[in-house]
Amino acid sequence: MKPGEGLWAEFASEPHSLPRETKEEMMSSELTTDRRGFLKTVAAASAITAEAGMPHMPLATPGGKIKVGHIGCGNVAMHAYLPNMAACPYIELVSTCDLVATRADALAKRFKIPNCYCNVDQMLAGAPFDLLVNTTSMPAHFEINLAALNAGRNVWSEKPMAVQVDEARELFAVAQRKGVQIWAAPTVVTSPQFKFMAETIASGKVGKVYSAHATYGHEGKLWSRWFYQKGGGAYYDWGVYNVTTLTGLLGPARSVVGMHGVSTPTRTVYPHDGPPGEVWVTADDNSMLLMEHDNAVFSHVQTGYTYYNRYDDRVGSREDYTVDLTGTDGVMHLVGYDWAPHGVDLSYSKQSSPGRERFVTDPGVYSWYYGASYIAECMATGKKSLITAEHALHVLEIMAAALESQETGRRVKIESTFKWPIIT
Repeated sequence: MKPGEGLWAEFASEPHSLPRETKEEMMSSELTTDRRGFLKTVAAASAITAEAGMPHMPLATPGGKIKVGHIGCGNVAMHAYLPNMAACPYIELVSTCDLVATRADALAKRFKIPNCYCNVDQMLAGAPFDLLVNTTSMPAHFEINLAALNAGRNVWSEKPMAVQVDEARELFAVAQRKGVQIWAAPTVVTSPQFKFMAETIASGKVGKVYSAHATYGHEGKLWSRWFYQKGGGAYYDWGVYNVTTLTGLLGPARSVVGMHGVSTPTRTVYPHDGPPGEVWVTADDNSMLLMEHDNAVFSHVQTGYTYYNRYDDRVGSREDYTVDLTGTDGVMHLVGYDWAPHGVDLSYSKQSSPGRERFVTDPGVYSWYYGASYIAECMATGKKSLITAEHALHVLEIMAAALESQETGRRVKIESTFKWPIIT
């Protein structure tokens, strides 16, 4: 595939022609120019700012705004996160940061952000802020999130918050010790479609739900090598949405069985900051996951970079079902992807007329990239967040266990849990 063809044409689109997803790490700030140089400042940043006296949580005063420091100035920030945050009545954008100074400067000017920095320690020691919003590449999340927490900042991180379970546990422990909080994408549990599905299950309308299936994938990402290397892969990139949705609807997983492999040993990538090249694939690019929940409830996730997925199937008008729940008295299907849903089809035994009926066709304010604005609202108003660190940690452990299951050939027990049901 060459630039101008297939998915590349989509990724190279101008902002007005981007698909509704725009996707987290799609065209994101990859920090690939010198990531080691970028991250080596983190330890110093923690030492500089840990005792700086930043408030652990801003007061929930009426009309108050949350001061936000943003890091990762790729196109996902330019076309999704920053426009959303700039329009949020609960956010004051204080600073932005990127290893590539020109990118940080350009977005600071575009969104009228008063401060911009080119490394983490400068940002954390600079203009005070309450919430760090992290839209860098997945392999960079842990170090940046850890530095911010140690500096007394709350954190909203793109998914996952770390790529290792022990790292995520460390983030959770540091947040508790410092009296701050961390939240991580995805935002799927806040969609009105998720709410409708959770309430329908709780109502008993579809009977007891004992099985569910979810899927998400496409041909593969073309703009960075790290998607195909350790720390990337289909589970962490795509599967995280479905795992979050299914555990959110059915409850914590008790054990998992996973299968994954490398279907395509090499991939051609077209980095934004360098020439095209081949990359050896060392992370999962075709993956299957089976989860055991309580009371003989089972769910299945399939994901990968091996799925034909045309451009017009990826936008908000997609009619395919991507999440299916089967109950003893009915069935329920999510229309569109769980990160961009636009309806729920429901059929059950006691309905007045036969056939499937569609509900919740309006997404409201929900989007996959409004997580920072959602959290800012929760912080400013005292509203309880449906997104929690415990759930994010649980999802990460499930995905890591799926990888372990493939390597060992065994079912893997899950140790973590989270408060459930999310919606009562």
